[in-house]
Amino acid sequence: SNKDTGKKKREAHPSLRGKKPINSGPKKAVSKNKGDGSSSTGALRKNPSHIGNKLKRSEVYGRYLQEKSKAKAARKAARVKEAEALGEEAPEKATPKTLDNTREVEATWVQQHDEDEVLELDEAGDEFAPYFADTVRPKILVTTRPRPSQNLFY
Repeated sequence: SNKDTGKKKREAHPSLRGKKPINSGPKKAVSKNKGDGSSSTGALRKNPSHIGNKLKRSEVYGRYLQEKSKAKAARKAARVKEAEALGEEAPEKATPKTLDNTREVEATWVQQHDEDEVLELDEAGDEFAPYFADTVRPKILVTTRPRPSQNLFY
């Protein structure tokens, strides 16, 4: 139809090619609290960066944090109630996942009860044991010269 009227279709700027216009998507249901970041279900959005007004944005984010802490407290209360109801058959308290308790055990690790014996044997067979026992003097030369030569050793 553009050819019929003689009007040329306006092309998008090269930086906008392949991108959707902002307001071309399907219409969403308008929530009661216009523009505050809340959806129709009442749950607040996690990232209110779409709100331009700084005061309103910080207010919305503050409400999100409050709602998040209330939800966390409710989950904790539910766990406590469940534990009281089950009594002794209650599930164990969850242990946090740390580097130490998620690490896979290796055969080369020294166990707590073998520690003294293994370390003594290891230190006795160590190639640096004579240096630590002070039976052999190390051959070390400390110098500030940029390129030390062999003449310095004699």
